[in-house]
Amino acid sequence: MRNLINFIIRNSWWLLAVLLIVFSFYLVFTQNSYQRSVYLSSANRVSAELYRISGKLTSYFYMQKNNEELLAQNAKLQNELQALKSYLNDLALDSIQTQSFVGDSVSDMRFRFIPANVVNVSFFGSNNYITLDKGLQEGVKADMGVVSQNGIVGVILAASDHFSVVIPIVNPKFRLSAKLKHSENSGSVVWDGKDLHYAQLEQLPKHEVFHEGDTVVTSFSRIFPKDMIVGYVVGQGKTNDDNFNAFKIRLATDFYTLQHVLIIDDTYYEEEYSLEKSVEQP
Repeated sequence: MRNLINFIIRNSWWLLAVLLIVFSFYLVFTQNSYQRSVYLSSANRVSAELYRISGKLTSYFYMQKNNEELLAQNAKLQNELQALKSYLNDLALDSIQTQSFVGDSVSDMRFRFIPANVVNVSFFGSNNYITLDKGLQEGVKADMGVVSQNGIVGVILAASDHFSVVIPIVNPKFRLSAKLKHSENSGSVVWDGKDLHYAQLEQLPKHEVFHEGDTVVTSFSRIFPKDMIVGYVVGQGKTNDDNFNAFKIRLATDFYTLQHVLIIDDTYYEEEYSLEKSVEQP
């Protein structure tokens, strides 16, 4: 207490000057309407700027959480969409399996979706890959398909307990059965190792025609559901075989900005794979 009193005594003139200045400003802004209006408008602008900065900071810190919530919601919607497609197909075939959907459960549907985040990418050579933050502990394993909110991404190549590596469609080793959306002729999507935005739909019949902007979708695949978007036709492609046609396509997924994906869990994959392998054996 004594130290505080001594401090006030030693700095009394400075404290008195500060008090007089504060009191002067008070008189100026309370007794003069013009100065008061200037003060209020300036204070409002400062407050608005502080609130704007505060809002941006808050949005930034909550952005990751919001993205994860949106990805989980997207996975849920994809699950319901696949369940609905299955139900509609059953209706079209007049199958007794329609009862499985009426129970309001998507867990019995063939395809389920696991949300994941991209944690690393390698797009500096022909051996491109993508690393995800989901692994064996989340049910992820090799040969699972991976998609973005826009289209096909690739296939799980390997998985550890907490991570998995994807071989993307922009890898020369990747092959995908696909077709034009309004056609029944299937071909193969391949990447030439040049531009991450473009690939080529090859091995189509010579008579196959296209229009710029036609949608390219998956066809026969053990990994991806049918009719998932791959890309869009932008022009005639190049082929070394005169018996087949090829189209250049712009990939639906932008690999330069890819951050969030969905991993496709095909609950019937092992059954189908085992059956096909048993038939292939001599």
